[in-house]
Amino acid sequence: MICSKCKDVVTDAVVCGVCHGTLHFNCAGVAETSYRRMGAEKKAAWRCIACRSAPAQPATSTLAEMPAITELISEIKAFRAEFTAVKADISSASIGIQNLNTKWNEMESRFSNLEDRLVIMETKMATVSKLELDLKTANETINKLQIENNSRDQYARMNNLEISGVPVNKGENLINILHSICAKVGITMQDSDLDSIHRVRRFPSGGAAGGAERPDARPPSIIVRFTRRRAKDQLLAGVRARRGLSSADLGLPGPAAQLYVSDHLTPANKLLLKRARELKSELNFTYLWVRDCKIYMRKSDNAKVVVINNECDLKKLK
Repeated sequence: MICSKCKDVVTDAVVCGVCHGTLHFNCAGVAETSYRRMGAEKKAAWRCIACRSAPAQPATSTLAEMPAITELISEIKAFRAEFTAVKADISSASIGIQNLNTKWNEMESRFSNLEDRLVIMETKMATVSKLELDLKTANETINKLQIENNSRDQYARMNNLEISGVPVNKGENLINILHSICAKVGITMQDSDLDSIHRVRRFPSGGAAGGAERPDARPPSIIVRFTRRRAKDQLLAGVRARRGLSSADLGLPGPAAQLYVSDHLTPANKLLLKRARELKSELNFTYLWVRDCKIYMRKSDNAKVVVINNECDLKKLK
């Protein structure tokens, strides 16, 4: 079949009830859905645009106008059906919008809860910041007190000497050992110069800062407390001038062992001295020594002498 208007092939077409021409739905100017809803009588009475535009024949009776009226009624019904479908779509969209509103309200509620939690968190953060500041202040106070306590402890040891490396022998006489050391370095010590002498266990190799203590196989040190600091300084100077003592020099039994005589440092200062030795090697410092229970370092012969009082002084060298 050929379309009466566009002259193109048509397979499914509208048929004019007057001229019996076949047309595409678009060429006929009628909706496909509307045409398909028509009954057989309405389809038979349907006219194409050309036939509808032809001069009207004189009306012979009211019955001649019935097809046009019927067609108009059909088109109105089709329009009403389409309008009903549109209303259904609008109703569905309205339900969707209501669902969206519900979701939005839920989101607003959740956002409100989040805002409340954020306010609580900000309040807690302000409290944490204050606690951190208080903790920092407390730590600074503790460090200051520890330094002051260590200074007092070290001052109380100013008249003390520590002798390390002396083997422990059954029935030993520490005073005789001390006199032997004095004789070797050419120092005469009066009995009145000696306040006390005893052995103490060595400072744990694990450290004074809470590290695990490891067993120390070295013999306990001998602590000598003098009544006069001058007597202590004379003995220490004599030992340093001699540069080296061994247990064999004192006539002690057993293999010869190297002896060390030094200021009696607090555990904290011993740990500080150990770290200073490590830093001396790391930074290639030339000198490290202890005098009057204080630790000193010097980079070279022409460099400034640095006093090491605490960990902060070591950190400044890096």
